Amino acid sequence: YVKTIVLDSPGGSVMDALEIGALIQEKGLATEVAAGNLCASSCPIIFASGAERRASPDAAIGLHQIYAASLGEAAADAFAVAGVAMADAQAMTARITRHLTKSGVDPALWLHALDTPPDRLYYLSAEEMQRLQLVTQMIEN
Repeated sequence: YVKTIVLDSPGGSVMDALEIGALIQEKGLATEVAAGNLCASSCPIIFASGAERRASPDAAIGLHQIYAASLGEAAADAFAVAGVAMADAQAMTARITRHLTKSGVDPALWLHALDTPPDRLYYLSAEEMQRLQLVTQMIEN
């Protein structure tokens, strides 16, 4: 009986977002971000997964770089952790790009995330959402 997932989220785990997105695709559900709602960080990955993707021009949809906290204390540990984190981030970017492509969204969308530091958000305009095929329909609400 669920047909549409309405999103209002500051984001979270990218891995979880990809798994939720795969489930949305499997079930053929629509996604929506209403006026005044926030869909940020990893949330746009979930939004992009909808068979239909509806958003209000007054919705806030924002992206930023993925990141991981450093676990080592020594300089050598920091270099090792940084190397692994960089490899993981590149592999994750490839997964996100494949997911966006499968969803029918222009993978150039993710360039805004790659350009935006993790402590900031790049908010997409209604025109960008349409041009990058993130939305299938702009809604007024």
